Amino acid sequence: MAATLTATAPARPRKLLASRRTRVGILYALPVVVYLLVLFVYPIFSTLLLSLKDADGSFTLHWYADALTGVNLSVLLTTLRISAETALLSLVFGFVLANAITRLKPLWAGLAMLVVVVPHFISALVRTYGWIILLGDKGLVNETLSGLWVPGAPFQLLYNEIGVVIGTTSMMLPYTVLLLYGVMRGVDRRLLAAA
Repeated sequence: MAATLTATAPARPRKLLASRRTRVGILYALPVVVYLLVLFVYPIFSTLLLSLKDADGSFTLHWYADALTGVNLSVLLTTLRISAETALLSLVFGFVLANAITRLKPLWAGLAMLVVVVPHFISALVRTYGWIILLGDKGLVNETLSGLWVPGAPFQLLYNEIGVVIGTTSMMLPYTVLLLYGVMRGVDRRLLAAA
């Protein structure tokens, strides 16, 4: 029986290709595949091969060794730390927002999703200036904190890691909310009550 299974296994792809509909589908997909290979895959692999060559064209890994030493390593670790902080904050705030939106009536949920998503369509330059206005030394946040007599106010919220994390979190938050909202909307409310 095992011999008959192995004998018929290679015949299956041939049988699939025998269909006229399959051949036409492959023919239609061929230009897109060639386009992707030429404009995306080839540049990536050529850059990878270039990174493995020395100035004289010989094989080397010293570019990667340089990237993992000194200031380059510090920059890489800072980037990874900011990425982790952004992911964690986006997940926390996105979960809270998505959970709150799923509990709203459909009309209010639609409006809330609009408020979450529409800022994402505004130019990055405009959003950056908006954050500068909000988080600056004389910005709305620091003026409010100073008016409430918060110790240490005004805080330095721009041109440091805190400002970068706030900006990147605001960029990633709509994606997180959309993903979580799609899943949470399908959860039966009776399961939450039973838990």
